[in-house]
Amino acid sequence: MNGLWIPVDLLVRDDLSHTERMVAAFVGSFKQGFYGSNEFVARSLHIEKRTADRVLASLAQKGVIGWRGNTRFCAEPYPSVSTH
Repeated sequence: MNGLWIPVDLLVRDDLSHTERMVAAFVGSFKQGFYGSNEFVARSLHIEKRTADRVLASLAQKGVIGWRGNTRFCAEPYPSVSTH
């Protein structure tokens, strides 16, 4: 992996923390869906597992990531952003 690209739609959302943006970009970087565990996310991004647990749950609640069977995915396209 050469790095992460964070779409502007995620960058401008006021309801996402920097960690949520990073985790969403990481999950979204797997084009066929993400099969990894929360522990894998934590190790890969150098965050605590409990942080990964909390962030992934928050992203799912906000509709940024979801599930297809046993595979996580980033919502495509990313949720639209209000620019009021």
